[in-house]
Amino acid sequence: MNSSPKPAADLTLIEHLAELRRRLIWSLAAIALGCVVSWEWAADLLTVLLQPVLEVLPPGQGLIFTGLEDAFTITLKTSLWAGLMASSPFWLYQLWAFVAPALYPGEKKRVPALAFLAFLLMLAGAAFAYFLAFPMTFSFFIAFSTEALQPLLTLDRYCSLAMGLILAFALAFQLPLVLMFLGRLGLIDAAWLRRQRRYAILSAFIVGAVLTPPDVISQCLLGGALMMLYELSIWLVSIESARAGESA
Repeated sequence: MNSSPKPAADLTLIEHLAELRRRLIWSLAAIALGCVVSWEWAADLLTVLLQPVLEVLPPGQGLIFTGLEDAFTITLKTSLWAGLMASSPFWLYQLWAFVAPALYPGEKKRVPALAFLAFLLMLAGAAFAYFLAFPMTFSFFIAFSTEALQPLLTLDRYCSLAMGLILAFALAFQLPLVLMFLGRLGLIDAAWLRRQRRYAILSAFIVGAVLTPPDVISQCLLGGALMMLYELSIWLVSIESARAGESA
């Protein structure tokens, strides 16, 4: 009796939902475990997260918290955020195992590589935000301070801004994989992507404006990064189409 998993096209709606539920449960369990483990290093991670803004603040000035529970809440939020990032290789694998056409037996071996690539792109996006977007964005905002307008930053608002920027760039850096996946399904090709370049430019900067704070620096950084990723995607989709044609 053949025990190989059925191709995605052969699964019923109930089987799809059962598969989705199973993968969601495992993903949430991995994230929860990552959060518990990250709690031990939450204070150190928070120190790293604060470093970019501390470097642009006046000497001796730090961040404040105005609610009695704020420090605990931010520490908890940091551990949740770190747990999500730390467990990303596992839940990215679960995601790609569910949606990728590599569910077919002959191509299933590609799922771990796709998940690992998604993880690397997520790390690249987070690093881009931390090492490039953070210093430029925070310097831009602090530059508006004067003797009469002194920055007094709250821990909660800063962490929300910083984590939001990291999440925005980490998600944006998944663009090549998403477009490559659509190309694999035959929904798009490299020629179509080239024809849509002008709309892609407009969309990239609209997304940059929506996902980042109201400053030109971070918006342009995210929009520019999306356009570079779009050009990379054209090349990847072209390679994927050529490989699909050879295997046909």
